[in-house]
Amino acid sequence: MTVLRTVDATPGQRLLWMMEHYRGADTPLNVNACYRLRGPLDRPALRTALDRLVERHEALRTTYESVRRRLVQHVHTPRPAALAEEEVGPEPEALAEALLRHARHRHDLAVTPLHAALLTVGPEESVLVLNIHHLSTDGWSGGVLSQELGRLYRPGGEPAPEPGKAAWQFADFSEWQRQRYEDGVLAESQKYWRDTLAGAEAPRLPGTSAIRDGVGQLPGLAALTLEPELVVGLTALCRKQRSTIFVAALALFAGVLYGREGQRDVALASMFANRTRPELAGTVGFLCNLLVLRLDLEPQAGFLEVLRSTRDTVLDSLAHQEVPYHLVPQGRGERGEGLENILFQVAVGPEYALRLSGLEVTQVHPPGGMASRFDLEFVLMPTEDRIEGQVWYDRRRFDPAWVEGLTADFRRLAEAAVAEPGRPLAELVAQLAQDAVRVRGGGS
Repeated sequence: MTVLRTVDATPGQRLLWMMEHYRGADTPLNVNACYRLRGPLDRPALRTALDRLVERHEALRTTYESVRRRLVQHVHTPRPAALAEEEVGPEPEALAEALLRHARHRHDLAVTPLHAALLTVGPEESVLVLNIHHLSTDGWSGGVLSQELGRLYRPGGEPAPEPGKAAWQFADFSEWQRQRYEDGVLAESQKYWRDTLAGAEAPRLPGTSAIRDGVGQLPGLAALTLEPELVVGLTALCRKQRSTIFVAALALFAGVLYGREGQRDVALASMFANRTRPELAGTVGFLCNLLVLRLDLEPQAGFLEVLRSTRDTVLDSLAHQEVPYHLVPQGRGERGEGLENILFQVAVGPEYALRLSGLEVTQVHPPGGMASRFDLEFVLMPTEDRIEGQVWYDRRRFDPAWVEGLTADFRRLAEAAVAEPGRPLAELVAQLAQDAVRVRGGGS
């Protein structure tokens, strides 16, 4: 392999590198997209499309090396993408086992960050697994890749259109960011975060104080759905406050935690895209930053007022999103714990759905839940008319029944806020507790 250029890793990449080292071999930091393909798949066309992706995006042909305790990334010349093909048959258990194995594949980062597999289920049914190490991708990048793969796949030898060259490759971003730190451009943002997070506390949730044993997680997964009528109501509230679904959902999540633990000053982690320049819209790589948003809820305020306050917090954070949480040394709780173990986010950015000509494509997930970087990760994914939610959590720290109750409370609080947006938050969450008692008691 010929190295085109070598650049230092970004601060975010260095943090991921250290996290994976301490997590152990059983929980690699992978980002997976798995798609069920039904119909006449043109396998050579799929291979060609994958090769074109690797050619277009340097992050997919970047290797990583620790040089004198410094992480560097080597960008290589294009080469064909390796696509593992496996016959698994129609048995669900065989497919589940293969999905999990390929999703948890541990990359040799001295060779490639990309692992692709095509699992054959039947004559015209297969599952495509795209597993990329987190050092080379993020959520926004996944949307870029799925859109481009759909445009590059051309069955029957039909020529594929050129999607348009990415303005910046990830190495360009790495060098630009390094220069900004060296020039002191981000010092003001660092001061903002030091001041904002001084004395902040992590959510006081049952289980989060458990002793860590460094062996990785025992992953659990819960799900929820917000139906179209409820999403329409939330969207109308957001429109009134010139806000977004992310802001509304963040306010709801904080409100649920307040109702359960009585904590009104709460710090919640969230991932921000950190694509502050238009040149980065089509860049593939790990650009996102983990930020900690500090929300101070006013229990006697109506939900619309809570929404406005949350919006202001998010806007301030957006203005300082280039500085990740781990570069703010004073950003620790009063008891010294990190603030980053409870993550809330709404998946935004380029559409993640894959469309391949002549095929029916649906997204599937490996069984049993995948290990998260966080103790609890609450993610909402808007679709065309509804919002799907998934909660990944460590079952050594959280009881599944508690997590299921958390998702149920989130949905009920959303319904209550849409129905009575002017009602004080304290009354809304008190109603949740009363409803939960009636459900446990079998009342109506």
